[in-house]
Amino acid sequence: MRSIRFPALISCVLSAFVLFVGIADASAEETLDTSKLPRVSGTKDIFASAPSTIFTAPGAVAETAEGTIAALTAAGWQQYAPAFAEQINNPNMALATLKKGALGLSVFVTVAPAQNNATSVTYSGVIIANDLPFPKDATDIKFDGDRPHLSCVTAGSLEATSDFLRTELIARGWSPWSVKDNAKSAYADQKTEKGLYAYYVRDAGKPLILVLQSADNGKTTVKIEAVSPDLLHPAEKQEAAKAPEAPPAPTAKPQDKVGDAIDDLAASIIKQAQESVTDSMRGAKPAAADKADKGSDESTEELTVLDGNTAPIPVPSTAAEIAFDGSSGKLEFNSSSSVKQVAAFYRSQMKTLGWSEEKSVINQANMVVLGFHKGEQDVSLTLMKMGEAVNVSATGSVLEKPEATEEASASSDAASAPVNEPERELEAEDAGGLPVPKEHSLSGSEQSMFRHGANANVPAKLASVLAFYRRELGKRDWKEDTSKSVIKDDAAEIHFTTADGPAVLKLGRANGETTIALTVREDDKAKKSGLLAKPGQTKLLIGNYLDTEAVITIAGKTIKVPAGAGSKGPDGPTLDVAPGKYPYKLKGASGAGSNDPIEVGADEIWGVMIGPGGVLSLQMY
Repeated sequence: MRSIRFPALISCVLSAFVLFVGIADASAEETLDTSKLPRVSGTKDIFASAPSTIFTAPGAVAETAEGTIAALTAAGWQQYAPAFAEQINNPNMALATLKKGALGLSVFVTVAPAQNNATSVTYSGVIIANDLPFPKDATDIKFDGDRPHLSCVTAGSLEATSDFLRTELIARGWSPWSVKDNAKSAYADQKTEKGLYAYYVRDAGKPLILVLQSADNGKTTVKIEAVSPDLLHPAEKQEAAKAPEAPPAPTAKPQDKVGDAIDDLAASIIKQAQESVTDSMRGAKPAAADKADKGSDESTEELTVLDGNTAPIPVPSTAAEIAFDGSSGKLEFNSSSSVKQVAAFYRSQMKTLGWSEEKSVINQANMVVLGFHKGEQDVSLTLMKMGEAVNVSATGSVLEKPEATEEASASSDAASAPVNEPERELEAEDAGGLPVPKEHSLSGSEQSMFRHGANANVPAKLASVLAFYRRELGKRDWKEDTSKSVIKDDAAEIHFTTADGPAVLKLGRANGETTIALTVREDDKAKKSGLLAKPGQTKLLIGNYLDTEAVITIAGKTIKVPAGAGSKGPDGPTLDVAPGKYPYKLKGASGAGSNDPIEVGADEIWGVMIGPGGVLSLQMY
């Protein structure tokens, strides 16, 4: 099966995943209907629903993005940048994130080949794990709802800004904390030479520190971030109670760091969809402008193929730190050559081997995305400038070599984890309401109708990660079911009982890291919904986001799905099936035809959603 082009893949993941996420939040006091949001004039709907809407616009990408943001801003939405990366800066692609109260919105604008290269706009609802209040006039906003973290600038005075934030944080369940009294307090501001700071706590999660500082231009800088609980107890750690140094006022800087923009984009996707796209982008650091494009000084020497390469595709002779995982179809390495040289190497070598290149809109001096296909095989490569080296990561069906997996994985682990390496205690941070080790190369969260979870990759021994979760989940009063637990040198599956329902922690090893997948099934919600199948079976909830009827054949049944069925709730056709793999055929959508089978287990609920690109299957319980 050929790979989807990168921009199209992002659009599909952002839009399709939130179809069921929106259902999960349908009972919230504030609900989002993306189909009714402001937009530029002259648009044409591709499909529209409450959680996700896609439409085309007559203008170019940049013009459409600017007009869309202006329309949303006029309606009270506040745009924010990622707290730890740069936003995208590409003439053929734009991504923006906005917040209005506790509601989150992602806006993705790109060129849509399937719509005759028209400009496509995707509105997708975003789940904000930890909502923090934005001052109404805030500028230079940077926000991360998972950590959580907020920084911005406001024209309000120190006192007025502190009063506003205190009121809003209390409304969100936070309480001021007095370090002096070692207790919650109605007011806990501590004055500094140029501003003030205050701590806030709530029952779950790390405490927050609010730091306000008067800037030289008469404005107030705001910073809210999570801190260690140790800071709240000066009797134990005297130095912890000192007022932190507030950051200087933010200064303007060019936003041409495409590498970090894509890294941030990938992080947003994995919070929504737990997709593997981000595996090829983790750890990217912005390359300095003077190093991203070396101009005429850059070497144009043609690269040769590395001798002794065991990967199914060529690797340049300048490659180092090669990691190939045949089980998941991934290849990664660093190269001392430039992005331009490595891109030229692959274009030349893959063409010689009979591969056809797919057009990509990402072709920058510090980042290039390449896609190739040959028959039914495909491969996608992401080349990113990272410091003095170029990181190359590849995924695709041509790299899937199961017979090489065990040897490659063992070699990678042996090289990265010395025998005598001591186990170490890992520090925790929040991902969608669940703990993950702070020292990770990749992390994200998922939320569906009756299920939520977190995932991460951590450069630590499996035993250290297992000890981390037994400690952190024990703090939450989770009880381990040792009768179901399976622990091996390179994998572990631990079952827990929680107040919400059963939970499973799965640990593995890949590319010298420990992989984490933690999921919680929300029993009470599932039982009350009446959607559970008979014991031992699984229920399929079938929906259709098209404006025309679709017909799906699955498990020996041919089912007509009316237009819009299941788009605003689980009111579409349902089907109870036994555990197993189910191929299907689809009529009435652009992705019609045979597709990869849907694999389900016992006592589960799956959403099967039909959209313009075909079918998205998502486990709901």
